[in-house]
Amino acid sequence: MRSLFFALLGVILIFSSGCGSTDAMPARLRDRFNPPEPKTQVFDAEQRAVFAAAQVALKRMDFQISRAGLAQGIINSHSRIQPSDSFGKARQYVLEVRLHSYEPGKTEVAATLREQEESTSFAGATDLPIREHGLYSSFFEGVSQALREAK
Repeated sequence: MRSLFFALLGVILIFSSGCGSTDAMPARLRDRFNPPEPKTQVFDAEQRAVFAAAQVALKRMDFQISRAGLAQGIINSHSRIQPSDSFGKARQYVLEVRLHSYEPGKTEVAATLREQEESTSFAGATDLPIREHGLYSSFFEGVSQALREAK
């Protein structure tokens, strides 16, 4: 009976704390609840040209395109699975790209990078957003280079 009381009290405390209390959480835990802001860059080109250049940049970075739609302005891609030295551990990056033209001749590209890792030390895989990584700058530079080559 006593353990039931404490369990019920714990549940009440969790629900009464609400989602607004994420500021008091450690940064690593807070990052899991707050979605990352995508990295954006605006290119002086039509959406069709930027869409093609983004696909070229991803292929040069050795990413496989798993979903692409020009009308929706979406490109989803993933890297190869990178095994680790420890048994049963592997990592893969997923790059989600969104394109939007706000005015003729200008296209905004928003990219979000996620790291997926699987390990035998815990059940299941992690899917963590990466807020800062060199792949962002490599991707945007690759898009710029592909646009210059297309002209």
